[in-house]
Amino acid sequence: MTDHSQSSGHQASASHRPASSSNTSRTHKKRKPSVGAAVSHSNSGEQSCKLPKHPATTSSTSTTASLLSPTSSLDPFLSDKPAKRHKSGESTPSLLQAGSPACATLSSAGDMLASSPPQPSRNNNVVDLTKGSPGKGKQAYGQPSALPPKNGAKKILVKNFKQRTSGVPDEWVNKTLDTLDGALTAVFEDKDDKDRGISSEEIYQGCQSLCRAGKASLIHERLKSRCIEHVSGPLRDGIANQSSRTDEDLVRIIETAWKKWQERLRIVQILFFYLNQAYLYPAPDKEQIWDMGLQLFSTHIIKDNKFRPRFLNGVFKLYEKDRKGQADIDSTNLLMASIRIFSNLGLYSSLFEPRFIDVSEGYYRILAENETEDDDVAKYARECASQIHKEIARVEKFNLETTTKRDLIGIIQKEMISQRLYELTDEMGIKKLIEATDTEALGVIYSIINRVDDGGARLKPIWSKYIKEQGTGIVTSPDPNMVPKLLALKSSLENIHKVSFAKNVDLGHSLRESFETFINEKRKGDSYKNNSKPSEMIAKYMDLLLREGIKAITRNSSADEDDHMMGMGDEDALLGYQLDQALDLFRFIHGKDVFEAFYKKDLARRLLMGRSASADAEKAMLSKLKTECGSGFTMNLEIMFKDIDISKENMTSFKLSKAAAERNNRMDLQVTVLSQAAWPTYPETTVTMPQNVAQYMEAYHHYYTSKHKGRKLAWRNALAHCVLRANFPKGKKELAMSAFQAVVLLLFDDDKKPLSYEYIKTATSLPDAELIRTLQSLACAKTRPLTKHPKGKDINPSDTFTVNLGFTDPKIRIKINQIQLKETKEENTATHEQIAQDRQYETQAAIIRIMKSRKSIGHNELITETINQTKKRGVLDMADIKKNIEKLIDKDYMERSENNTYTYVA
Repeated sequence: MTDHSQSSGHQASASHRPASSSNTSRTHKKRKPSVGAAVSHSNSGEQSCKLPKHPATTSSTSTTASLLSPTSSLDPFLSDKPAKRHKSGESTPSLLQAGSPACATLSSAGDMLASSPPQPSRNNNVVDLTKGSPGKGKQAYGQPSALPPKNGAKKILVKNFKQRTSGVPDEWVNKTLDTLDGALTAVFEDKDDKDRGISSEEIYQGCQSLCRAGKASLIHERLKSRCIEHVSGPLRDGIANQSSRTDEDLVRIIETAWKKWQERLRIVQILFFYLNQAYLYPAPDKEQIWDMGLQLFSTHIIKDNKFRPRFLNGVFKLYEKDRKGQADIDSTNLLMASIRIFSNLGLYSSLFEPRFIDVSEGYYRILAENETEDDDVAKYARECASQIHKEIARVEKFNLETTTKRDLIGIIQKEMISQRLYELTDEMGIKKLIEATDTEALGVIYSIINRVDDGGARLKPIWSKYIKEQGTGIVTSPDPNMVPKLLALKSSLENIHKVSFAKNVDLGHSLRESFETFINEKRKGDSYKNNSKPSEMIAKYMDLLLREGIKAITRNSSADEDDHMMGMGDEDALLGYQLDQALDLFRFIHGKDVFEAFYKKDLARRLLMGRSASADAEKAMLSKLKTECGSGFTMNLEIMFKDIDISKENMTSFKLSKAAAERNNRMDLQVTVLSQAAWPTYPETTVTMPQNVAQYMEAYHHYYTSKHKGRKLAWRNALAHCVLRANFPKGKKELAMSAFQAVVLLLFDDDKKPLSYEYIKTATSLPDAELIRTLQSLACAKTRPLTKHPKGKDINPSDTFTVNLGFTDPKIRIKINQIQLKETKEENTATHEQIAQDRQYETQAAIIRIMKSRKSIGHNELITETINQTKKRGVLDMADIKKNIEKLIDKDYMERSENNTYTYVA
């Protein structure tokens, strides 16, 4: 505010003390300068100015304040980053720096500099703070005093700098504009301060002074005109003169021109910084210097019809080189710089990206055509995966936009995958990979297809067909190792399903459905026996595992399989794992009755012969079957185990009895009593036992019948086995053999003369079939305690037999070929016939149950209900069901009514 209480004379503020012009010997300590001193005037012609942070230098002999101090610095304006734009309404920050003028007022009409406009004359009421005060006899201070003035406090008015809109001579304006114009010419010619003849600071100050004098628009027009003239003229002409080279060379030329233009534009921005900040920056409708320069380069160089197509084509060729792996460091750097040009000029989305996507689409279409010519599905799938991976890496390397990445991946998926699904799902190629267990290639194919479609649904037909073909081939082959091969196939397929197909649900279901189909498939022309072969073979494989244990597993396994099995733990764990795998195959079987019959028969042999490898494994398997099929399925099997335990207790009690004590101590008898309903049916074979053995057996028979009233024992000698001690000339041996073999060998006791076939037959009372089998095992097998005359593999009634006096073996206990462990063809056929007969009874029982509950039912409905009730035991043929219906009608259990229905006869 202006103080009107003072006199008409103007006084300076006490914040500055005048410096004395006289020489004095007294020295005074200078105080720290204060900031922001100002003057106050009461008349209408007064002026105020903002003082710089550094005090103006004063002198008693100098009356002119320099406007361009050589000690000033332009460092704060050398940055090429645009200043922060102030919101509308905010004042433009002061750009005065150290060395800039503290006030536009000159103390006298001195030299007129181009960087500072001449000032109009003012009255003498102006207070010059740089001169000394009229006070006398007081010490002068170079800095304002903190003490209050003697004449009291004064009110001070602080005002911002005011632009002088009038009174600026045209001569000064034109001269300053010419100076700026010459500076631009020097910049465009790459001249530095020395070559320009004027410093950057003077150019800056001249621009600042013109702007403060209200000539900013004039500077801006001149600057824009000169930049347009330079870019559209010398810069463009320099590129055009070298454009006769290749498109890639043109990219390099334009990139070089871009760098040069950026350097020049940065210098221009520094020199005209005040114009940019004070005039262009506050006006949103005006382009700043840097933006203007970029726009000019974009318009006159990049968008020019002469350069644009070739420049884009050159960039795309560089990118194609990188895709093909032919790019070097220079071309890679040039490509990165070229893409940055599009981004910096704002042409990426409008000019570069659309054309780049079109070019990429054509490139990948041609690549797909070339790669599919080899008919190698694995190679092509790997190429698709590789291209996707490489393109993603290139997007990151060249800093492309996310939209470009999305579009590029979409192009690869469209041109190389969606349009080539037929090649990727080539049936022969996929089957070869599955057969070779190439999990890596199959995984790539699955993941590639999964990008555009359901990989599981696409591969399911090929997957299912391959499994059925391979499984059917194994099942129909006469190879006795059917189950190990099925397990190997299943293990391989499960590994592929897990590793390659990421446990796809559809493919997992297809795997199990395919196994279930070929295992239970009824083939035309095959007998019932052949159609039930998988059930039989699975039961026999389990018998082999439970009988031989780990030996049966490692016998035919490869080195890799052995290593895998060794890592699973001990033998019991390995045996349990193999049994679980066999049980998994058993779950696919529909005809459970066939499996039950053969498993029951083999279990009986193992229990009676003491041939189980592990009692724990036997009981564990029984528990698993019970869980899988129910207690009704394993009821007889459990009774068999119970009979063995009871028999052992009975024998312990018998040997403590008087009857056992009277028997010969050289003989040890073990009798197993079997429940006839639970055990398989065995034929009653006649044989003449040695007298001492027969007496021992009779003693046990009497003991058992006396203890268990109402029970009857029937001896099944065909199941008996024993250990016979024999003294050969070359050593004593213990021969483990069947009872029939022992009966025959005992005929040669203490008698070295030959015995004829007829004599042996009469002495043993064995049927011809059993006798021939027994003599073959003793005289024609690998281990021969008897010698046949004449030699040969067949047993004839005219043959004679003697003891093999030269018999020898490194082992003490020798297992003679035990005929009980080998199933004959007749036994196998009889088992299948028994199964078929039992199935007929089960079918008739199911029909009667249905008729009892329904009383009356249609033909088709009766057949459907019968199949549903018997499917757990095995799938029945339609013809077998019809035959059993006719049998029940003949037996008057039911009768045929009208409309093809049946009625139950109570």
